[in-house]
Amino acid sequence: MKKSLLFFVAICFILPGIFSQPLWMYNELTSGVTTNLTSASSNSINYNNAQVWVCGNNGVILKSTNTGMNWVNQTGNGIPLNINLTSICFVGIDTAVAAGNNGNITFVYRTVNGGTNWTQVFTQTNGFINAIAFKNSSLGFLSGNPVGGRWSLWKTTNKGLTWDSAGMYLPQAGSETGFPNSIAARHNYVVFGTNNYRVYRSVNNGVNWSSLVTPEQNTSSIWIYADTSQFSFSLAGGSKVFRSTNSGIVWQQNPCPDSMYNIVGFAPGVYGVFDSQPMCIYACRNNNKIYFAFYATGNFNAEYTAPSGNYNYMSCDYNQIYMQLGYSFAVRNNGGITRVFYFRGGGIKLLSSVLPDKYELEQNYPNPFNPVTVIRFAVRKYGLAKLTVYDVTGREIFNPVNELLRPGLYEVSWDAASFASGTYFYRLQAEGFTETKKMILIK
Repeated sequence: MKKSLLFFVAICFILPGIFSQPLWMYNELTSGVTTNLTSASSNSINYNNAQVWVCGNNGVILKSTNTGMNWVNQTGNGIPLNINLTSICFVGIDTAVAAGNNGNITFVYRTVNGGTNWTQVFTQTNGFINAIAFKNSSLGFLSGNPVGGRWSLWKTTNKGLTWDSAGMYLPQAGSETGFPNSIAARHNYVVFGTNNYRVYRSVNNGVNWSSLVTPEQNTSSIWIYADTSQFSFSLAGGSKVFRSTNSGIVWQQNPCPDSMYNIVGFAPGVYGVFDSQPMCIYACRNNNKIYFAFYATGNFNAEYTAPSGNYNYMSCDYNQIYMQLGYSFAVRNNGGITRVFYFRGGGIKLLSSVLPDKYELEQNYPNPFNPVTVIRFAVRKYGLAKLTVYDVTGREIFNPVNELLRPGLYEVSWDAASFASGTYFYRLQAEGFTETKKMILIK
């Protein structure tokens, strides 16, 4: 990882004074390739040691075991170099499935030893597998463009070793086709997008299918939140972004700039403790930007611009978001990979998102204090902010804030129970602004 840059799209709604501020950091990662990268997938067993898989044209397979800080190029380990891979999916530790094509023949490959070897497990003539989704380490789905008037839908119940289309019949309507990576699967639900003003949905793991009308023709990306009874929250993207909170019956548009480019990925950020919708959501188009929206408003804005190349996909791992932290990876057509690390901040609270006129560090209160005090500060521009507490000798003893923050008024608490009575100083540094104030601890 050579550069640390601002990144991603987060839709983060916070209840002031109740939930701490969701925080995120964006990084440009060094992949070691310049190939067109098309898909990414990761696990969430341990976010500090996550397995991340990326695929692309010419049989390219990349793997990281340290959240993208370093990549191992596994190209040529059983996947021919003339295969353009379009989708990859983490299945379980050291197990992944990738799909691609060579002309009019599509192939699916599987590894069970961390990518040391890949074995062909599926092929189809005149087909094109668009997307792979696994609900757990055994049950997974393939969706592909129709062949002979029938959608190419396949299911595995043995970790991708074999694939079966029995009972998965879905007739093609007109000349409709699908999109790379436009699939979502949770609990009993499987949903995939088309270019025909509809998404297809199964509520029983592919046994039966129905169509849900969408407001625009293309659904090039789809994401759902589902419990066991319904998918209560979903996002569908083409040139526009639409949100549904009633299982796709009614869709509401969420404004997003640059509609001449299709949405190619959604990724939710962390959830609140009691929330049924994500606090944060990321979205990227097939240009060089990633977009952000607060959940309360749903209005997306461009937040991050890649240094070069255009995005093809952004990964979403469902399990990480419920752990209150995680990573997402967005891949580009020039070998570029952008990573977002998102989490719920511990002691920092956003009191107001109204744009302040200036940077400001307020006097702590109470002051003098024993042993807890509160410090408020205002951030004028999006960027790195650092708040540090020093003792009378100038030694740094507490650093509650060292993060990328949006404009707003923030508050942190300091519990000085383990420190001696005396004079202390606290300093705010942000985008060229520096201010220091004094506070007194009396026990």
